[in-house]
Amino acid sequence: MRASRRLATGALAVYATTACMGVGLATGAWRNERHRWVHHVGFIGATTLVVATVVVGLVDAPRRAGRIAPALLPLATLPRIPTRSGRHPLVALTAAPWLVAAALPLDKE
Repeated sequence: MRASRRLATGALAVYATTACMGVGLATGAWRNERHRWVHHVGFIGATTLVVATVVVGLVDAPRRAGRIAPALLPLATLPRIPTRSGRHPLVALTAAPWLVAAALPLDKE
């Protein structure tokens, strides 16, 4: 498995975990008054892994870099959208298809 695919899979896993935390927070299933940083660290980790996937993918799998690069736009926009607005989860979800596509194997893998 190429390094870019491992990074993309890690980005997807961290993103999914962070999204589950966000859903738990929004529904009240999980409270984090004292631990807000956990959700923020997950977001930073997912974004960092997406950037790393693009950079490494440019060298070993340019198609994968192209698959995941569009996820950077919603991830860059997300911190500027209020968390309690209905747009926050919608914008967060727009990154998901790109992350899944990048984690899938390419034709030659």
